[in-house]
Amino acid sequence: MPLTGTGGIGLPNDRRRAIGFWMTDKARPIEPVRVFVTYEALWQLDPTHPQDVPAAIGIFNANRTKIEAAASKKFDVEGHDEGTYNGRPILIVRSQDIP
Repeated sequence: MPLTGTGGIGLPNDRRRAIGFWMTDKARPIEPVRVFVTYEALWQLDPTHPQDVPAAIGIFNANRTKIEAAASKKFDVEGHDEGTYNGRPILIVRSQDIP
């Protein structure tokens, strides 16, 4: 079942080197999935920006629809990744996941 965006803000997570945001599984809307898109994936989406966290946030905001579509597709094919965030499943979107 595809994931859908919640519209919540994307926040940097320096430990994971990623921007984290919530999406929901349409089959289980009360069980959100924490999605992390790596900084490297963001910088590859738009290599004209500096490779820093403020640029990563800007790239995330400008490409959110594309990132959410990639996350949903990955979730449909592979399910969630190992680990949790605040007790919820996680999904990590990397460069190879974004067309």
